[in-house]
Amino acid sequence: MSHVIGIDIGTSGIKVGAMNKEGVLGYLEYQPYSLLYPQKGWVEIDLEEIWCKTKTMLSKVWYQVEAAGSVDAISLSTFCNCSVFLNEKGVPLYQGIMYLDQRSKAEAEWIKHVVGEDLLDLVTKNRLEQGMYTITTHLWFKNNHPDLYEKTYKWGNLSTFILHKLTGCFVMDWTQSSFSGMYDIENYHWSSDIYEKVGINSDKLPDVVDPSSIIGDLLMPELSSKGIPVVAGAADTACSTLALGIVENEMFESVGTSNVLTVCTNQPNILDKRFLNRCHIIKNRWLSHGAMSFPGASIQWFYEEFLKPEGHSKAIFADLYKQSAAGANGVFFLPYMQGERSPIWDPDARGVFAGIHLNTCKADMFRAILEGCSFGLRQIHEIIETKYQLELERFPSIGGGAKNKEWAQIKANVLNKNIHIKDICETGVLGACIMAGTAVGYFSSLESAAKEISNHTLFSVEPEVEQLGIYDELYQVYKELYPSLKQFFALSARKS
Repeated sequence: MSHVIGIDIGTSGIKVGAMNKEGVLGYLEYQPYSLLYPQKGWVEIDLEEIWCKTKTMLSKVWYQVEAAGSVDAISLSTFCNCSVFLNEKGVPLYQGIMYLDQRSKAEAEWIKHVVGEDLLDLVTKNRLEQGMYTITTHLWFKNNHPDLYEKTYKWGNLSTFILHKLTGCFVMDWTQSSFSGMYDIENYHWSSDIYEKVGINSDKLPDVVDPSSIIGDLLMPELSSKGIPVVAGAADTACSTLALGIVENEMFESVGTSNVLTVCTNQPNILDKRFLNRCHIIKNRWLSHGAMSFPGASIQWFYEEFLKPEGHSKAIFADLYKQSAAGANGVFFLPYMQGERSPIWDPDARGVFAGIHLNTCKADMFRAILEGCSFGLRQIHEIIETKYQLELERFPSIGGGAKNKEWAQIKANVLNKNIHIKDICETGVLGACIMAGTAVGYFSSLESAAKEISNHTLFSVEPEVEQLGIYDELYQVYKELYPSLKQFFALSARKS
């Protein structure tokens, strides 16, 4: 039986899977990897390690598929973004610099001064923040490693590196280039008005391609001697949007390390700068992401530091949830563990427990984390309701963190929305497979593909009416916490 293969590289692990012509996903493989923290505020990845693991899993899935049929195409989904600097052979000259990285703050301020925030807003439809928009790390590398920069043939994202390994081509799809800080997301081209003003040579920029286009044939003779087409693929949340069949004026939630509410629109003029805005996989549609950086990571941190050492599995979450009531016994939590994106955009912000007292227990702190993350999501949802005029009674939720029933219930109560947890959480892999499958004729179009593929609701969570008033009052208190601490965060960052 014929299959296409999708590769999905997230911020903490790599998934590879295959999909047949009926849209059934299988042969899933997963391997984790670790982020690197060489200095305070620096976050990197080992590119060669990631390629090695990706290649191993691709080979494993490939051989499983070939035992029963053939591989027709491959596509890619990756987190966004990570700056890479490659020589002519595609060899990395430096570790990949993650979007969480804070080292390019000076470059970000300089770009705002030289280019002007009005032009940046007009062209990119985004605010400029160090690390998150890769023009800042591009200039940091140029300023701090001029010898290596001179040897750089192409700069790009993680996808640029992986696609070169697969095909020998240096490209970047437009969902990825949207977060570069120098791409015109309405007109689909690199902005010379920006890159020329900051001194970036356009020769070092990869060609920007349609995510669903075939960029070349697979250059891995150990797997196949015939030309297997490789499709460019897209950023992971864009792939998820495609897999869920989200269209204009619809929204979904993705829950992993971060927690994101994504809106689809065909009106680029209304994109809100408090969000992350990018091109959709399908041309002339745009995605606006209200992205909290560390909700899932906050829960994982609490588990690793306070529960796992005592021998508990994550099944303990259900027991802790029952041991503390709404309001977490007076404890509040800010989930800004290493800065925050939407809605506050403050790299200096940090995680905080407020209201701890002598009767506070672990259950209270755990519930405070779930509630704090949910309150932050409500702030994002209020922007969506007012700016995008989007009032929905329900929305789908995907990702490993979506299946945390206790957290989902609190979110339903805080937002007063029905949340439908989807069965397939590997929507990055699925979206990549849909692009690959459409490119080789499995589906007539990207839009029709999502309609043909079923992603059943695993379970639904409805708001508990008796909790709504309680959480409305608590939310008003929560909103005062960050403004009260903003000056403290700034002072603390300067002193440290």
